[in-house]
Amino acid sequence: MIQMLKGLRRRRHGGRDAGAVATEFAILMAFVPLAVMAFGIVDYGEVMAQATNLAAIVRGAAEYARGQVVQGNPPATAANLNTLLGVPSQVFPPMACPDGTTANPCQFCTCADGTTPNPLPACPALGSNTNNPCAAKTDTRVLSYVMVSGSQTYTPIVSGTWPFPPSVNARTVLRTQ
Repeated sequence: MIQMLKGLRRRRHGGRDAGAVATEFAILMAFVPLAVMAFGIVDYGEVMAQATNLAAIVRGAAEYARGQVVQGNPPATAANLNTLLGVPSQVFPPMACPDGTTANPCQFCTCADGTTPNPLPACPALGSNTNNPCAAKTDTRVLSYVMVSGSQTYTPIVSGTWPFPPSVNARTVLRTQ
């Protein structure tokens, strides 16, 4: 009889342990997704911070390039921007400009009505009416623009788990007149 009671006690005690293990497992599994989400939140914050910083850098580069064009100088090069902003020139990769050339920054022109003469001529000097590609239009104004593009790679903390892009990109287009 005593042996039978010990066996029952053992069985009951084992059943209680099984319930405790299941409860602990359930509690643990409730917090594991929070840890995974924490890495995702940090990665998302890093991507957004890099995108914001890159947008500010590209905006500053475009403002500088615009100032150069307004003063009658050619737009700055990626090497100039590297020296002035302290940003690696790889941040400003060459891009296809609207006039068919490859540069960064780009300078291009359109007519005031939004059309672009084909083929796109070189922009006339600021304030001059010589070589006006929009002379045949009702509104003969030529609008000149400067465009700067930037790109920066991003590596997440936990790579391969999030659908983040491999790089962040920014572009700014400013009218020079």
